[in-house]
Amino acid sequence: MQRANSLPYGLAAYAFTTSTRNATAVSNGLEAGMVAINHLGMALAETPFGGVKDSGQGSEGGAETFDGFLVTKFVTQLS
Repeated sequence: MQRANSLPYGLAAYAFTTSTRNATAVSNGLEAGMVAINHLGMALAETPFGGVKDSGQGSEGGAETFDGFLVTKFVTQLS
């Protein structure tokens, strides 16, 4: 994660694992506005969309539309 977090961008991240422990560590540790675990689909109208660092500030869509300057993270996981 250190290598991924060293990048100046943080819009989306994807990870594939069979370990719930690794999935939790990755979703908590990655500096990205959106994290998908074990799948590629991510953008839905009712979920937040946005990034951190040079990928933007804040999120839009869903309830997060009103919290534009918070750092939020959308994490999904398929078993």
